[in-house]
Amino acid sequence: MSKRIFLDTNLLLDIVLERPGFEAPLEVFQLASEGRISLCASYLSMANIAYVLRKNYHGALIPTIKQLSGLMEVLPMTQAQLEKAMLLDGPDFEDILQAVCAQDGGCETLLTHNPKHFQIGPGLLPGWKSPQVLTPEQFMLI
Repeated sequence: MSKRIFLDTNLLLDIVLERPGFEAPLEVFQLASEGRISLCASYLSMANIAYVLRKNYHGALIPTIKQLSGLMEVLPMTQAQLEKAMLLDGPDFEDILQAVCAQDGGCETLLTHNPKHFQIGPGLLPGWKSPQVLTPEQFMLI
């Protein structure tokens, strides 16, 4: 079984919009296409990408979501995850939701361009452990 890697929304948007820094996430996708890792993202990421694309790239919205979801496993988000996220401490609630989704999805590593947003403490859930958080550049050096 290959290593499960969770991709944060910002990395997916970097690729879709070809924003600066999109090359390293593309290298991660290459590893997945070679079968060396498995990629995951959340339903929340797909919704956020659709929200961004609907304004200026409406015609590309559905094809983009279909293409992305075909390249990775889109993990469900549940009420239990929401309740768990509300007990954790961190600077960005959306990113806490992403980390909980990644952990519940069995992802060992979460890739993001915003690691500071994923400095999540256990809050009221002693023993909670976030997946390892790395930038795609750091991940490619492993």
